[in-house]
Amino acid sequence: MRRFPDGRVPTRWIMLAGLGALLCGCDNFRFTADLATEAPSNPDITSVEVNLLGLDLRREDGTDRTLEFSNPEVVNLLDLESGDPMRLFTDEELPAGHYVGVRLLFDSDEEPNQVTTSTGDFPIVLADDAFASVDFTVEESSGTSSGGSKALSLLLDLRQSLSFDGVAEEYTLTTHLRAVPTNAAAQVQGNVLVDCTETGSLDTIGAVYLFAGHDIEPDDLDGSGIEPFATTRVAASGTGGFQYTLRFLPADDYTLAFTCRGNREDVAIDDDLDFSNVQNVTLDDAETLQRDID
Repeated sequence: MRRFPDGRVPTRWIMLAGLGALLCGCDNFRFTADLATEAPSNPDITSVEVNLLGLDLRREDGTDRTLEFSNPEVVNLLDLESGDPMRLFTDEELPAGHYVGVRLLFDSDEEPNQVTTSTGDFPIVLADDAFASVDFTVEESSGTSSGGSKALSLLLDLRQSLSFDGVAEEYTLTTHLRAVPTNAAAQVQGNVLVDCTETGSLDTIGAVYLFAGHDIEPDDLDGSGIEPFATTRVAASGTGGFQYTLRFLPADDYTLAFTCRGNREDVAIDDDLDFSNVQNVTLDDAETLQRDID
């Protein structure tokens, strides 16, 4: 079921959902998905608007199940950096199969698909995207899907997804998406007490990177070698300090690292981000781990 970004459900959907439940019963598999984002590296970007169509879900046999909105939804992806994620679908029926991937669907023909910065608006080229890994099975019973449900939280990391072509003066969005079962999603958060001597405030230049595995030597985004699993920008806490939160993570072992040069990240080149405060962390299902960077 489609929801507005503020959580409201259109009345027509409530009526149709209720009627559908009466007609077909409640024993079919139900799928729910939410979307959140992480900010791009460039602090001058004030808006990333896209026409979102829905989701593609891929099954192990190579076939897809597409879930689309009735109309494209113009979404400013920066609105999803904090707070509650955007509800994409609620209790959608899925046919039987083993599902192994999910990706976002965009409408490249409708305006606007653009990035807005302090110097103006730039078009977005929407790249063909790979599927983020998922792993769940919808069983078949009497020719239809059997009961059960799955709720996924999707996180689109714009630091890893947006690249700028200075010659063509356009951005390319190659979505770096991860999907985590909502009831198992973990996070790591903390205060940032590092003194960055560079010009600028921590909430414009500071960034925290997370790498899969313990004792990983941190590296920037450059398409080779070690690549981060997740990233996030440092934010002002509202009490005069600074903090970070890495959301929607699967349980695993990670290496956490901090940089005062997060605004210099360019996915097309090897940047010297000078990582510091490197530490190992381990997350369990649905855990919120407090880990300060000082």
